[in-house]
Amino acid sequence: MLDIKLDNCYISGRDGNFSIGIGHGRILFIGEIIREPAKKTVDMGGKFAVPGFIDSHTHLLSLGLENTRIGLFSCKTRDDAIQRIVKGSKDASRKIVIAYRWDESLWGETEYLTRPELDVVEKPVIAFRRDGHMATLNSAALRLIGRENVRNGVLKEDDLRLLDNIILPDDVERAVALKKSQEIAIREGVTAVREIVDRKTYETYGRVGNKIRIFRTVYDREIFDGIGVGHQQDWGIKTFLDGSIGARTAAHRDWPAKNLIRNWREFENLCISIWSRNLPVAAHAIGEEAVETAVKVFSNHSGRFRNSIEHFELMPDGIIEQLNESIVISSQPNFLEWAGKNGMYEDRLGKEWLTRNNPFRGILDAGLHLAFGSDTMPLGPMYGIHFAVNSEFSQQRIGLQEAIKCYTEGGAYLLGAENYMGKLEEGYLADIVFFDRDLNTEAENLKNIKPSDVMIGGKFMNLA
Repeated sequence: MLDIKLDNCYISGRDGNFSIGIGHGRILFIGEIIREPAKKTVDMGGKFAVPGFIDSHTHLLSLGLENTRIGLFSCKTRDDAIQRIVKGSKDASRKIVIAYRWDESLWGETEYLTRPELDVVEKPVIAFRRDGHMATLNSAALRLIGRENVRNGVLKEDDLRLLDNIILPDDVERAVALKKSQEIAIREGVTAVREIVDRKTYETYGRVGNKIRIFRTVYDREIFDGIGVGHQQDWGIKTFLDGSIGARTAAHRDWPAKNLIRNWREFENLCISIWSRNLPVAAHAIGEEAVETAVKVFSNHSGRFRNSIEHFELMPDGIIEQLNESIVISSQPNFLEWAGKNGMYEDRLGKEWLTRNNPFRGILDAGLHLAFGSDTMPLGPMYGIHFAVNSEFSQQRIGLQEAIKCYTEGGAYLLGAENYMGKLEEGYLADIVFFDRDLNTEAENLKNIKPSDVMIGGKFMNLA
């Protein structure tokens, strides 16, 4: 007997009205009529079903903290962001004011937040930019870390490590943040993530009751004995080759050479040491020099590991031809928010890069593996899919069904789970997302659409 039968469903990418029979957390039958008895039958009312979204690059801790501390993503102007920080500073329980996700490009500006602007608050203030590769501090915060001489208050990349002792949450706040972020993920239709974590967050996931499927990936600076050993949902190791375009620390040829953190030989040696632990590598590579470095090493060592290039934003000429099936491109379609005319890519890099960033069309046309994720900027598959489907440039624009597959099948392949995740087929996990409208008719509004129902392992989740 089936545990549950879902009648009157439309399945994305298929014609006809279907029923889905589920038992033991998996899809057992899909058909127009299922005659097997079921303990429970639910009429889905003609809703559209897609596989549970797999977000291939997340930072759920920072997402949770953004919701328990101060979030700035929704601020439409510089003044809005500053006023939200000021308001948050009035909470007497906050000795240090920590805010996340400001983005000057969303304000129609090019200048970062500055130390003098944050000095309107007497308490220490640390405000992280949306990409997490830089933060602006006020004078009180700079005094705390002994960096009073930073005139504009901006810290980038490795200098952010100076903040660890004053921003990292304790065990209780960490657990609360991770639970909160999983609730947010479920409401967005995310049923599994490849989560980038530090050691303490890795350990916290082992203690909290996870509602979604968490595949943990540890930073290279925190490798420890035992990772991946006997843990099915350990994925591998994340390493950096450069920074970000927003912080101007990507390894772009027109920017400082020091932005390339490792040359190809140094990167190769690091990868070999990681592979010796029987773990794959996720290489953060945004600028074209970082992308070239990652491709060179991964191509020279093709084998049993599915290594990934994270972001892959700036495409050097001829690079796609050097890729193979053991290299997975892990990209964020929501980054296309900055890729149009007069957007951040044009501002930072010039017009020549308008059509040479995030080349999703070329990657798919070459038959390569493309997995979509959000980098929690923001978390939300439909938000990212919107920009991939509606890009003004053909080199980036892909179809709706292609984008959905990148957020489902692409992620499953990256995780090595393509035989049981990422599809609505018999034998696959019953991770299903339902929409109360036909997504094919909503191309211009995709980023605002939320799931009506989310099922993980054959159980409907609470979306409240």
